[in-house]
Amino acid sequence: MRTVVSQICGILILMVLTTCVPDAPFKITGPSIPAQLDDGWDIATPEEVGISRQALDSVYAQFVAEDRFFNAKSLLVVKDGRLIFETYCRDLRDRDRYSNIQSVTKSVTSLVFGIVFSEQHVDSLNQTLYSIFPDKFPSDETRRSITIRHLFTMTSGLLFDNDVFSQEIYADQPDDPTRYILDKPMYAVPGEEFYYRDCDPHLLSYTIARLTGRSLEQWARERLFDPLGIESCYWDADHTGTTMGAHGLHLKPRDLAKIGQLALDHGRWDNQQIVDSAWVAESTRRQITTPYQTAPNTRDYGYYWWVLPQWEAFEAWGHGGNCILIVPDQQLVIVMTSMPHTDDDVVGTRPEQFHELVSPLVWSE
Repeated sequence: MRTVVSQICGILILMVLTTCVPDAPFKITGPSIPAQLDDGWDIATPEEVGISRQALDSVYAQFVAEDRFFNAKSLLVVKDGRLIFETYCRDLRDRDRYSNIQSVTKSVTSLVFGIVFSEQHVDSLNQTLYSIFPDKFPSDETRRSITIRHLFTMTSGLLFDNDVFSQEIYADQPDDPTRYILDKPMYAVPGEEFYYRDCDPHLLSYTIARLTGRSLEQWARERLFDPLGIESCYWDADHTGTTMGAHGLHLKPRDLAKIGQLALDHGRWDNQQIVDSAWVAESTRRQITTPYQTAPNTRDYGYYWWVLPQWEAFEAWGHGGNCILIVPDQQLVIVMTSMPHTDDDVVGTRPEQFHELVSPLVWSE
């Protein structure tokens, strides 16, 4: 359902942009110099951190162009832990509004699990779901071999496409959604084949709740968001009250940049170790090869982070063009937010388009 709705919305948006108001600009060319706020961010000029002003100007011009990045809302650049560039091409008030970050949520879920894992609520990533939910499984030994690691690498083998996942879980509201997901057919033996879907991270959310007695959102607010100074946010839940593990988190652009800086700094923020550094390192390196191997846009997968070998970087990516890109060698974090409910093939931004946009910053001397 989510894909169909996104396609319809995308077509309608494109009609508005190209037909209804052909002469009226739909973007603004607002300021790009960040304001100093009391939100934990230090501000710097590009020259102070060695970023080319010319490169930034080039990126800015492409970002605000009328013929590209139709649904984009914001672009932020952090270098050496300091915010150096921030612009909003729809509405300057978007700086202070939270919005749906789509599957960037998955990477936040990974960080929260790192906190849960470090507190030994989980035996190991090789712990089977059957040992956690013995009452939810059918009598199928292959299916009972699914582990937490399989959920993180999108290799559970459960066949539950995103085209129908939202409809069946969030709209149809099965009495026991955990059992419902685990009853789905298998497309492969667990661990054998990467298949990007929302059902695996949503099962992880059920797992956190079962093992700890607290929801994914509770863990996030108390142990991740509060230390980062993230106060204004929203996270969707299903009808059972279980936090959506795959999507549904709403954050402000500057708070997304904090998530990126935390990951860049090995789980630290403001001299506080929030997420175990070993978990951050493990989750942001390649754990499995994906089908997306066309250079120069090769994308592998860690634990709910996309890994970009061409830049020795990693990123959180969400539908429509919501992204946190982290380039450790450059001490660089780049955030883009976009209107989330679009068809990426019509008006949304695909990863390769975003990478092309910001490549002058990654290679900037």
